[in-house]
Amino acid sequence: MMETTSMPETTPLAVRPRRIAFFGAGPLPGRGSTQAPGVANRLWHFVQPALAAGHECLVFSLEPQAPERGAGAESAEPDWADWRDRRWRRLRVNVEDLKKPERFAKLVERFDPQALVAAGTLQAGAAACALAGQRPVWVDLFGDPLSEIQAKAAILGERFSADEQIHVWSLMLSVLRRADAFSTVSRRQADALLGQLALVGRLDAASAAQAGPEELLGARAMIHTMPCAVESLDFLSAREGFDRAAWLGRFGLPAEARVALWSGGFNAWVDAATLVRGAEQALERDERLHLVATGGELPGYLGRVYEEFLALARASRHAARIHPLGWLPLEDAHGWLRAADVGLMVDRPCAETRLGARNRLLFFAAARRPVVASRGTEVVANMAAAGALVDFPSGDAAAMARAILALLNDAEKSRLVGERSEIYCREHYLFSATTQSFSAFLANPRRVGAAPADGTTGEASTFVARFLDLERRAAEGEELRRYRAGRWARLKGFLRKR
Repeated sequence: MMETTSMPETTPLAVRPRRIAFFGAGPLPGRGSTQAPGVANRLWHFVQPALAAGHECLVFSLEPQAPERGAGAESAEPDWADWRDRRWRRLRVNVEDLKKPERFAKLVERFDPQALVAAGTLQAGAAACALAGQRPVWVDLFGDPLSEIQAKAAILGERFSADEQIHVWSLMLSVLRRADAFSTVSRRQADALLGQLALVGRLDAASAAQAGPEELLGARAMIHTMPCAVESLDFLSAREGFDRAAWLGRFGLPAEARVALWSGGFNAWVDAATLVRGAEQALERDERLHLVATGGELPGYLGRVYEEFLALARASRHAARIHPLGWLPLEDAHGWLRAADVGLMVDRPCAETRLGARNRLLFFAAARRPVVASRGTEVVANMAAAGALVDFPSGDAAAMARAILALLNDAEKSRLVGERSEIYCREHYLFSATTQSFSAFLANPRRVGAAPADGTTGEASTFVARFLDLERRAAEGEELRRYRAGRWARLKGFLRKR
């Protein structure tokens, strides 16, 4: 077993400390959950409450700068890290290593976890399931992977490779067949996941007491809704004396400028056309208004949407008042949250929007900035009903412009919406408000249904796995590709001789 440290005296007496192995994406925050990208914040969403409860944590953190360890992964030594009075261990891993989780099998066995948890990425979920053996596994689906890849395919069109969609489907199938508990970012996604579990044979007699969403079956359920959250909403209140005029001048904006802010990545669900056209109509009617966009393409995943935004912004008749700033240092991104008059969130109507969530709303809430958001996601519907943002019909640029101007021209309404946003998110979207069912799982991790030797969970699931037989089909496909390549080479040789 891996070397451990004694638990602090603050460990809750009601919780028996356990060893938990985590898989996800980094870099994990050094100063709180707001200091990391969305997927890393999601991993911290699970690690932080485990540390708070006194559990011993080993975290496998997927990070772009981590070296590929290859065969040396089995002897890798995790680093120590601290959070408040807790100590934990983490190993930064390369994506190629995570694709071959067997490289970490001996390290996992030495740690001997009583449960495995994957959060934020589907690749992490597949790795945890592959290494679990007969241990319980919790897999967080940070948005629906199948609808996310559909959104990307729709954006890229003929430039999209079907191999990527097949890869996601294959990873998703391995997770659906094996995990014992799941978390989703919305109740709508929980319903979609229930259907996906049915299709892989998980809704059988063995899992009848647990195979369903938490709101139906209670804490013993397989599916738990955990909306996007942050550790604290106080991260923007620490800086005193913010000089807005000086900040605007630093980026070439006049002191009297009004700022509509886009903040974050341009993912496949982003409606760049409506964002620019709606802003243009508002810019036309308010000469003091500027559109500022922080964030940009998603490196290694998707650049097309940001490229579209840039092209539309540069071609706009108001291009001089549209400022695409790209990805900024965190402190600068936070500076724009402080300087903004209104935040923007504009979604395309697609399955990902229907099932997903929007982490960036929490950052506007921390700044108490009112948000104008298109309808579609569950979180927008909830916050609009609470008066915590102003919504508009998806794709309606004119309605977006009207909403922006209405807030800019009504200081009291703008203040109230911003305050309600902060209050609503503080009540509903902090770690402390969203992790009860997960903490209950860690206190008593368990498998769901039967546990056959092949790692699946129940006769129906085993039948589905044998029916699909993914490994055999993949091997046959590779053999067929080699045969076709060889046949084409022989044909070209024959033609050259002729």
